[in-house]
Amino acid sequence: MRKFMMSCAACALALSTGIAGATGDSSEEENIGLGDPLTERRVDIKGGVFFPPMVLASSGEAIFFRNEEEVVHDVTAIDGSWTTGPIQPGATKQVIVPAGMSMCFQSSQHVEYKGAFGSVETGEAPECFELSGAGDGNNTSQN
Repeated sequence: MRKFMMSCAACALALSTGIAGATGDSSEEENIGLGDPLTERRVDIKGGVFFPPMVLASSGEAIFFRNEEEVVHDVTAIDGSWTTGPIQPGATKQVIVPAGMSMCFQSSQHVEYKGAFGSVETGEAPECFELSGAGDGNNTSQN
């Protein structure tokens, strides 16, 4: 039930605030996906987690990952099939979600940071997200 509630909360937040993700980067405010929250999607890396942990995304959509911590992170598919490469503190990288993309991701430097792209059609998290323990509220990592 807690995972379901966390997933629902993440979905609601994603729908109301927007999210983001691995083909470009920037550290300038005007270029990092901070425009209209209903048209731009972003995931923040902060406080020991990806926030929100799940983003609803469809094929062709751009998602931005913004590193708000003091250390370098990346965002890498759990199966290793894609990565943003290093994201410096304060910088952002963009991912365009292709069809068939591995939907679960983590930071390869801090594997306890986990997240996923959920289905826009169903609002559900991919199975790999549920199995990873992401969004279960048990992350105690501190930076």
